Amino acid sequence: MLQVKPVTESLLGKCRKFLAQDLTANVLVLGDCYSPLLEASTLYCACKGNQVVGACSVFRGFSKPSVALGTATAETKRILLENALRDVKSEFISICPTAEITLLKEYASVLQLHYEQQMVTDSPNKMKSNNKATKVRKYELQELDKFYLEHRSEAWIPLQFKVGPFYCIKQDGRLVSIAGVHLCTPQIAHLGSIVTDEAYRNRGFGTACTSALANQLSATGRILSLFVRTDNEPAIRIYESLGFVKKREVVFVTIRKKAVN
Repeated sequence: MLQVKPVTESLLGKCRKFLAQDLTANVLVLGDCYSPLLEASTLYCACKGNQVVGACSVFRGFSKPSVALGTATAETKRILLENALRDVKSEFISICPTAEITLLKEYASVLQLHYEQQMVTDSPNKMKSNNKATKVRKYELQELDKFYLEHRSEAWIPLQFKVGPFYCIKQDGRLVSIAGVHLCTPQIAHLGSIVTDEAYRNRGFGTACTSALANQLSATGRILSLFVRTDNEPAIRIYESLGFVKKREVVFVTIRKKAVN
C-alpha cells in the first residue's frame, strides 16, 4: 500500500538515495534535501513498505512557494501533489516536464508560463578569455543582493550564497556580470542567476563567469545542470560553447491553487 509521509531525518537518507537514481530529472527536489535549502523546504516521500518510490518538495525561500515533483508513476505524483498543496495557500511556482502541466491543472489554474530547457554537462570546456572572473566574497554579499534586485532576478535569494560559489566581473569598481549556484548536492550542482548588465553584454563577461563557476564545481566530480529559456538563443549558444547539451524541455509556470469545496 502506498503511503505518503513527511520526510523526517530518519527518511532523509532513503529519499536522497531514491532521487539520486536520476540526478538531472530530480535536481530540484534533490537540492531541497540538502542544507541550506533543506531548512526552507517541506519534503514528502511516497513509500511502499520500506521503499521510497517518489518524493516532492515545497520550497519557501521565494516570494511564492516553489513545488517540485521527482520522478514517479502518475499515481504516485498525484498523491504527492495533493499532500504538497495542503501547504500552499494560493499562488505557487513550478518548473516541471511539459507532460506534468496536465496534472497541475487538475488542482490549480495556470496564470503564466514559459518554456525552458535543461542543459547538462559533466565535463565543461575550459574557455580561454581575457576576462578574469573572481569569486564573490562574503563582504560583497550586500552588493551582490543589490545587483540582483536592480536586475529583477526572480530566482535569487541571499540564502543561495550559502549553497555554493558565485563568480563575478567588475568594471570601474562595480559588479556588471555574475554567475552563481541555485543548489548543490554531492552529485550535482544547478547553476543559476547568471546575469550581465545590459550595458556590458557581448563582451564575454557572462561566458567568463559561467566558465569559472562550472570548472570549479566540475572539479569535484559533480554533474552540472541549468535551465535556460528556449527563446534565449544567445545564452544557449554560450552554454553550448561551454560543453552543455540539451537534456529535456520543461515549463516554468506560475499557478493558483483551486478552491477546495
